This record gives sequence, structure tokens and C-alpha cells, in this order.
Amino acid sequence: MDPQTILWTDTEVYQRGYEKTATALIAVERALRSRCPLGGAEDEFLSLYETLAAADPETFTVIWEDPFAYFWARWAYELTGWCLNPAPPPAALIRYCAQLGADEPHRALALHLEEFKKFILALELRSGGARGFQRPLRTLLPFSIPGTRLSLLGSGAIEILGVGEQGLQVMRDGRSWHLAIGSAPATRDIAALVERPVARFGDFEDTLKPETFMVPGINEARRLADLPDSYQQQQVSLLQEALALVERHQPTAFEHFTHLTRVIAFKSPTEGSFSNVSFSDLPGAFILSAVPEPHWVADALIHELLHNRLYFILERGEILDRSEGDEPTEFYSPWREDLRPLSGLLHANYVYIGVARFWHAVCASGEARGLERAYAEDQAVRAVLQLKIGIAQMGRHAKFTSRGFELFRQMEREADDLLASMRRLHLSPDAPATVARSDGALVGIVSKADGRPLSILESVEAHVAEFDIHRQCPRLRAMFHLA
Repeated sequence: MDPQTILWTDTEVYQRGYEKTATALIAVERALRSRCPLGGAEDEFLSLYETLAAADPETFTVIWEDPFAYFWARWAYELTGWCLNPAPPPAALIRYCAQLGADEPHRALALHLEEFKKFILALELRSGGARGFQRPLRTLLPFSIPGTRLSLLGSGAIEILGVGEQGLQVMRDGRSWHLAIGSAPATRDIAALVERPVARFGDFEDTLKPETFMVPGINEARRLADLPDSYQQQQVSLLQEALALVERHQPTAFEHFTHLTRVIAFKSPTEGSFSNVSFSDLPGAFILSAVPEPHWVADALIHELLHNRLYFILERGEILDRSEGDEPTEFYSPWREDLRPLSGLLHANYVYIGVARFWHAVCASGEARGLERAYAEDQAVRAVLQLKIGIAQMGRHAKFTSRGFELFRQMEREADDLLASMRRLHLSPDAPATVARSDGALVGIVSKADGRPLSILESVEAHVAEFDIHRQCPRLRAMFHLA
């Protein structure tokens, strides 16, 4: 398969990724059944595994393509391996065990296997079945029921005794009751089983579901629980407007949404230390800031879509040569204020090629006027200048696998093509620098030193001057092929 197809158009990569996750599930089941490392405590999981494996294939696929499936399978595989082959565990596994409240692998594995019951909740709720658990699922609210629109809202611990009659049998503080779908809590202390909103555009359908991200280790999701229950529904029209822009200006990217994206959650633009974020442990899901500017959200959609796509590409083989051990975090990134590892620069270069194409198409269409046009020009030019820096950083400092070198060279060619496109469209680095604020207002960027308006090029140069502390990026204008 040629590098361009691998990077941009292959959709089989998603199916191969889902199949790999199913293979991990099968490997865990076989290892636990044959080796019994928990001395019988794995028996309920093994029984429930058979139930899920016997499900209608279409139902199983919907459930197992939920982002939580990869999260569960990844940690189940690693914990099982650690229990069967004791060795010094990686730091990430130690952190996950601590987040579960376990200080040794067997206890951590037992706790993690209990979370498999969430897939059984999904299966019975989708099929109209009923089931009681041998041991209650003891878990924390809120949480998502994978493969459905359903989330169990509230706060604190709860026990799930079983599922049936289109609801859950739950227990808290010694009191048991049936929790029906659509139950509305008076306060967050009272559990509620609710359907989360769906955004539809063309053939694409996406659930707006913050609870997907509320799993151990995803600290960025904590503030999502503080949002009003209606917050996601309020963003549906904004998301649909942004999807229309993506379909119009980057139809190739839009096609991938149906194959890949399962869940989006919106956050307040003023909360948290990030604008948008994806997680390699939750492929097919990402969090966006609800900036009320559709072009900004369209940019963010493409950005996070491509982060997720790159996760799947990397599952097929590394791009960077990691044979020398731990990766240093010491490289200037034109997109960040902190120094980054080369893997971070790889992701940034990849996603901004797609982002730049979107903005070039917006400029070529002529549909933007006034400040919107100024903002589109800024983003179209800025992305190219940043890509030239980012690609140069990778070329100077990265070591690639043989496969990775070919993919990097393709990205390098595409960055050069975008520089040529910028010139064809008569987009100038000397145009006024413009940014979208968190309230959606478009404003000029000014100098921190004297408050004067900056050009796009000057704002990029100012970022390099402030944050390239190792002076890795000299002779910028030569890099940009500017006089």
C-alpha cells in the first residue's frame, strides 16, 4: 500500500484495529481459563464472556467498537500478562493499578474484570434481555454503558445487581431499587439512567457522551461531570454546522467520521488547560471545546479525527524508531508552549496537514468575508509555517523505521505542496494575525511587548523567540523560503 493511501484514505485500518481488540479479548479469556491465576475469582468473567461471544454479530460489533472496549481490552491483556509472568511492570501499569486502588496485580486484575459487566449491561439493554450478576458490579458514578446512548449519572459509589425490564437493578446504602431508562434525578446524589443526545449529519451519527471519558487515568474528564446534563444537547446544532463545513471543504476527511468516530463530548471553552483532546486508550472518541464559531469547531473535528486515525495507523507499525529506549522530551513545537517528544511532533505534523487543507479550501471557496476571511487566511498560512518548522524538527532529530521513513517523506512532500498552495491562493504571511477567542469572537493578535498588531509571520516568529529555548529553529525565513 502506498504511503499516501496509508496516511489518508485507507479505511480497512479501522477494522483491523477492532479485530485486534477482539483478539486481545480472546487471548485474555483463554489465558484465564487455562491458567486460573485468580483461583476461581475469574469464573464469573469467563461465564459472561461466553454470553457476549454468543451475541448476535451485529450487536457484538456495535458494543465492541465502542471506545471503552479498547480501554478494557488493553488493560485486561496487560494485567493478565503481569499475573502470569511476574516481572517489573511498566510505569503506566503501576499507575493504572493505583487508580483502581490495588497495589498488586492479582487484585488489580480482579477489579478490572468486574468492569466487563458493563458490556453485559449493554448487551441486555440492546436485546431486551435480563440478567442478574453473581456478584454486584461495584463501580463509581457516572459511567457510560458502551455501545449504547445510555449513561448512568450521579456521583459516588453504586452497586449494579443486574439488568432487565429496560433498566438496572441497583443498590446503594443497603437500599435496592429498579432504575428505569429516563429516570430524572433531583440532585447529583441520586442516580439516573439517561439517553445521551445524538448529532446526525448525512450518514454520520455521533453520540455526545461525556461519561465515556470517565475511566481511570483520564483526568481531563473530571470537569465534564460538573456540566449541566443539558449541556451536550445544546451543542448539537454547533456540531452539525461544523460537520457541514468539513463535508464541504474536506470531504475525504468527512468520510472517515462514519468509520471511526463514535463519541464526542463538549467542554466549556474556559475550563481546563486544553482546548481539545484525544486519548490513545479511547480510540474513536474525543473532547472538544464548545467555542461558538463553526469554522473553529470544524478545524477541531479534523484535528482530533486525525489524531485518532494516527492511533490506528501506529497499531499497524511504528513510524519512529524507538530502539534506543525512553524518548526525550526536549524539542520545540510551533504548536505548544512546552517542549515535546518527537512522537508529539509526529502527531502534530500529521494532523495539521489535514487542518491546513481545510483552511486552504475555505480560502479558495471565497465564502468567508470580513473577519472570518482574515481568520481563515491566518489559519491557512499559520498551519503551513508551523508545518515547515515541525517537519524540519522531525527531519533533524528523528530516527525512523523503514516504513516510517516512507510515511514521513510523504508528509514532507505534502507540507511542500501546501506551501505551493499558499502561494497559488495569494495568501500572505504578512497578513494580520487573527485568533478566535473562547467566546467565538475573532480578534487580532498583538505584540506582548508593545501592543502593536502582528502579522501572521511575526506572531510565528514571536512564538519561536519565546519558546524555542534550545534555539533549534534558526533562519526561519529561509526555512519558509521567504526573502
